[in-house]
Amino acid sequence: DQFKNKVIIAGLNHSQRFFLGYALAWMVNERPETVASQVKSNEHSPAKFRVNGPLSNMPEFYQAFGVKAGDQLWVSDSVRVKIW
Repeated sequence: DQFKNKVIIAGLNHSQRFFLGYALAWMVNERPETVASQVKSNEHSPAKFRVNGPLSNMPEFYQAFGVKAGDQLWVSDSVRVKIW
């Protein structure tokens, strides 16, 4: 339903809430030595990179938050990962 998607909750639209929910799922506070150990011994990326990496490659993320050149998570379109 198109009307449902226009609902603003806590100042966020549906797209912004989706991305915020995704990021919150990975929100952790890790000590630097823990991250260093994980990088050396585990094939999975640290939580920070499981959010910033994929989302900064999604056009929908840029649209949802109005990310522009010069913003911290801006990645030039010419180097964004495109799989499909």
